[in-house]
Amino acid sequence: MFRTVPALILFAVASLVLAGCANGTNVGPTSPSSASFSGTVTTFVEVPVAMTNTAGTVGTWNWAGQSVTTPSGDSLGKIRFNWYTYKDAPTAFGRLYILKQEYLGTPNDVGPSMPGVVARSESIIDNQYVFAADVTLSANTKYWFYTDTQGSFVTSFDTDPYPGGEFYVSGYPTYPFHKAGASGRMVGPGVYVPPPAGVFVDANFTLQATTTQR
Repeated sequence: MFRTVPALILFAVASLVLAGCANGTNVGPTSPSSASFSGTVTTFVEVPVAMTNTAGTVGTWNWAGQSVTTPSGDSLGKIRFNWYTYKDAPTAFGRLYILKQEYLGTPNDVGPSMPGVVARSESIIDNQYVFAADVTLSANTKYWFYTDTQGSFVTSFDTDPYPGGEFYVSGYPTYPFHKAGASGRMVGPGVYVPPPAGVFVDANFTLQATTTQR
């Protein structure tokens, strides 16, 4: 499932959790909104690529999901979101859905009928998903972001750099999304270091927005 660009030889371990998917809130195509919010679009949550990781950068070609906890304060508008490539450049592919609950269904069922859908991205600009201006996220709230398209992006390897959320992944359209556990590694001929127990990795991503004060 995972591909790596190693400085050492890496061995990735992943598990699949079977789960179902039910129909829920129906969100149709969105159109640009005339709503405007004061302030400049800035970065509120970021998990950058760990370029100093001596184990190498972990790249993957999969469907991606990531839960994110918004900061305290005002609600957020003018939402932009991106993953990262192994070169630490922003990337986006397909459409991105924001949910107010965890989704453990399959990539085939990612769409407007998923339970808990808040919004769907309108476009990709400068390698970022862009949402309608009237889409807002509440402060200090956990949201889930899922792609409807397979793409190339990077993640942490055996650490949990972002305590506010978890990374979800699926490698096949009929395999359910599951939380991505930390990977073990080969550090020498016949020497395997198992993954740390109970550790889940995160995608490298950025959430940008502005406050909704008018």
